[in-house]
Amino acid sequence: MMSKGRIPKKPLKQRPNENEPVSAERARKLILEHRAWDGMRILGHLDLSGASELYNLPENLTCESIDISDCPNLTNLPKGLHVTHWIELAGSGITGLGAGHGFVLRWRGVRVSDAIAFEAQSLTGQDILNIENVELRRVAIERLGYETFLQQVGGLIRDRDRDAGGERQLVYIPFEDDEALMVLKVICPSTKHTHILRVPPYMQSCHQAAAWIAGFTNPDDYNPLIEA
Repeated sequence: MMSKGRIPKKPLKQRPNENEPVSAERARKLILEHRAWDGMRILGHLDLSGASELYNLPENLTCESIDISDCPNLTNLPKGLHVTHWIELAGSGITGLGAGHGFVLRWRGVRVSDAIAFEAQSLTGQDILNIENVELRRVAIERLGYETFLQQVGGLIRDRDRDAGGERQLVYIPFEDDEALMVLKVICPSTKHTHILRVPPYMQSCHQAAAWIAGFTNPDDYNPLIEA
């Protein structure tokens, strides 16, 4: 609107007050848009899960808890990070933290030690069998790897057949306090590499397990010309 022949000035956009705490939703947006600042204080839980484009976090960041799961390009935590409760880091690029870091670590919602989070190769199948907490044992098996766990502990064969790659085996490891670990062992026809694929414990045959992996609820509907 004109006023006495003068053009009014456009209102200036307010810059954020960097001393004020920021909501978790806004903080995620600022961080992913590379507009966050060092010393940012965040209200509540900061969810950054699945941010594959995330490479770093601002220094001296403060929040109650933080989820950086499935952020493979985030390989280091920032200097001066303060987290009141826990850090969820499954699938992140973090491969280790300094001794005495003081953070509570979680993997898919389960509290884990540094050994399980970062030093899975130091675990043995027997170490895992001795873990009484069912959820923690599941995470430890995942971290060690199903193939290595089976090699060290052994398993029972429920079914075997053949496909284009050779013999397939449906193998399970029973637990007294948890559902059995069931896997399908298959050989890739082209590379001859053995793949260990986890399937539900109610599988009864290799064909049923292969059908489930392919997304079929009815094994009779699964009739591939070549099964890989």
